[in-house]
Amino acid sequence: MSKEARRVQSIRRIFPTTPCKSRTSTKLSIADASVARFTACGAIWFFDAAQGLDANDPVVFERIEVALRQTLDDYPHYSGHLQWATSATVAGDSNPRHIGRPMVVYGTADDPGVELIAMQDDRELASIVPDLEERATTKKVWVASNFPQNDFLASTVLAFSNLAEYVGLPGVAVQLTAFKCGGFAVSMKATHCLSDAMCLLQFVHSWAARSRQLFSPDHSSTGGNKGDPRQKPIFNPARLDEYARLSSTQAAALDEERVLNARNLPLHRFDWWATEAPGYPSWATASSNATKPTPEELLHMTLSPSTQPPWPTWDMSAAVEHVQIRFSAREVANMKTAAEKTLPVQGQIISRQDALLAHIWILVNRARGLQGDTEQVYLDITLGLRNRVSPPLPDHFVGSPILLGYVAQTGSTVTTATIGTIASSIRGMMSRFTPQAVSDYLYDAALEVSPQRLWQAFLGNRHVLVTSWARAQSYEVDFCGTHQLARYVQGVMPKLDGLVQLMDITETGEFDVSLALTEEAMRRFLSDPLLRSFDD
Repeated sequence: MSKEARRVQSIRRIFPTTPCKSRTSTKLSIADASVARFTACGAIWFFDAAQGLDANDPVVFERIEVALRQTLDDYPHYSGHLQWATSATVAGDSNPRHIGRPMVVYGTADDPGVELIAMQDDRELASIVPDLEERATTKKVWVASNFPQNDFLASTVLAFSNLAEYVGLPGVAVQLTAFKCGGFAVSMKATHCLSDAMCLLQFVHSWAARSRQLFSPDHSSTGGNKGDPRQKPIFNPARLDEYARLSSTQAAALDEERVLNARNLPLHRFDWWATEAPGYPSWATASSNATKPTPEELLHMTLSPSTQPPWPTWDMSAAVEHVQIRFSAREVANMKTAAEKTLPVQGQIISRQDALLAHIWILVNRARGLQGDTEQVYLDITLGLRNRVSPPLPDHFVGSPILLGYVAQTGSTVTTATIGTIASSIRGMMSRFTPQAVSDYLYDAALEVSPQRLWQAFLGNRHVLVTSWARAQSYEVDFCGTHQLARYVQGVMPKLDGLVQLMDITETGEFDVSLALTEEAMRRFLSDPLLRSFDD
């Protein structure tokens, strides 16, 4: 796309409508720290023009911006400055670690704010993304490799994009794009330690609710911070850390039983610091060093057990294809029925998502040619912690409380197993993360020399990394009160071999699966008759 066809209308930093009264410094949670190295959490929403609504009218984006500022009143730390804790800032904490511990400071004169970019795009939406009807009929499989994701995402460099870079950088960026047809796109991305997908969607739904109020016939542009029926967000990272049940005294003895329980969970412990690992990429060093003790300090530290990342199994030079695959409610229901009939343990409860994931994982390993392979392959699944602690945290708890558990089987087992066998193993893995197990995990994670040292997932031809946005109501985001579903929602993911994202389509029961595989594997995946075997 030529630059002439895409024009920047404005770039500025914005802040809450109500300024903070004082400087606030908040250390992020144990779980937040563990994902600081992750790619930013983000999404793009595309909306068709509606009667009486043309995004080329400046009033449209003006109102959306006002609503954004209002929403930031409930998320003032999104305008703040991410930085690393120091020994002084953790003084007196039950968790004495400061290396690799992120914190956010806000309510100061030099807050970086949220970067807001407004763009004008001369293209029609129809030339960029198919609509809902097409996706449900003629484009159930949409090859999206050439989808220009970055055209609709703010180019802003976020804090911690490289762990060593954060001074003066925002933690959140938003882009509004108006199209020739009158439709528009809204995108948001946030440094991952500030927001997981659940938190992102809570924010965007709140923002959209306030925006709808401004588009209502009786709106007032200065009508205050109204229109959001959702509960106020809870930003209190220490509340999550309480589940770790750390001792109130730093001199307390290590609870070895809890550490052992945590390390027996199905969690990868791939070591980013293992520079001696075969195939170690040189680009990883600079970011790793940002939260790594000095060599002299490491001489007096004991690192927790870890394994070398299997770099040789990930060909980063290989061309990767990206497809979006729509599965109808009927297909997913048939998958679940088939899985229930072939469960190794009758009576086990599985979900529709378990069955769909099992189907995808079987297909991916077949496409990778791992039939007859006796080595382990892995399904790495992002698990939210809000409802896995006791008492549970509400959906509007702000932050990134997640971890990644894995299912392991040999390639030959996965490619020949029944869908029920694999769905059972997925549900079995998830069931291990009880409130006590999560508490033990947080306890152990709090003791890490640096939480960015260990990676709980991997990519390449022996891993599939899954994140699910199910039940997040992604397509129901409505900024202008049109009562229409979004034309298309793109969860922002890099195009890397083995990434999978699931998104449900409102209450239709349909699922949209985003999948990235190497070109040859994708060709085999799409031509496999098993792909649509449940479409009767």
